[in-house]
Amino acid sequence: MKYLLIILFNLVFLQTTWSQPELHKAISYNIRYDGHSDLAPDWSQRKDPIVAQLQKERPTIIGFQEVLNKQLEDLKVALPSYLAVGVGRDDGKEAGEFAPIFYDTTRYQLLQSGTFWLSPTPALPSKGWDAALNRICTYALLESKYDRKKLWVLNTHFDHMGTDARLHSAELLVEKFAELTQEVAAPLLLLGDFNAEPDSYVYQLLSRHFSDLSCSIRHRELCSGPTFNAFTLSESDDKIIDYLFGSPELVSIRYQVVQTPFDRSYPSDHFPIVLTFISL
Repeated sequence: MKYLLIILFNLVFLQTTWSQPELHKAISYNIRYDGHSDLAPDWSQRKDPIVAQLQKERPTIIGFQEVLNKQLEDLKVALPSYLAVGVGRDDGKEAGEFAPIFYDTTRYQLLQSGTFWLSPTPALPSKGWDAALNRICTYALLESKYDRKKLWVLNTHFDHMGTDARLHSAELLVEKFAELTQEVAAPLLLLGDFNAEPDSYVYQLLSRHFSDLSCSIRHRELCSGPTFNAFTLSESDDKIIDYLFGSPELVSIRYQVVQTPFDRSYPSDHFPIVLTFISL
């Protein structure tokens, strides 16, 4: 009887400790800065369908790009269970575009965060190499409230003009992640708008160091569809320039490019890309 009780206790203990891995859901979404053009409606018109997409998907982590301060405040109000980290790229405060990381406070605790510029002087607001604009990367170290596993999240937006800037920015991200993991060893989720297609040197460099989580694990040729739509329904304008990369500990469960139309176009000139994954 004594040994039977011991066996039963061990079975209960193993069942409670060998729990299912936690599912995380990340979205990378370039929402297009707040500015009207012939193709881009005002943010006031695009805000609700963008928020509706996010509320439907219910991600645990969101990396936005091209977010001006007014848009950031609107998103904070619309997503009350999330907190955001990040600064404006022009002054390190509120000026210029943000690349903020939103995280679900019911799922994660923030351990640290920061921003660096994609330039030879990453600690200062600056423009790098042949870039047309200041570019930044926001990072956060999150700890799961479920299993206490840690995760580095990096969200960025590469320059749209500078070829050298994009390549050096990719090199800088690899170096920066190596520095961060010396401080705290944890897997990486890297997401953003890289303004680089799959046949570019930028993509090849990043995919040498990190896994492209938008590709099928078993069939690497089955990768994501177009992520950029240019505010048109014409497929001739479409490109793949947004990605979710990860270190080997992250396993992709499901990936989707959400192509929900809006008013004869789309809510942004980029589609939101959605990844469900586990961390081993």
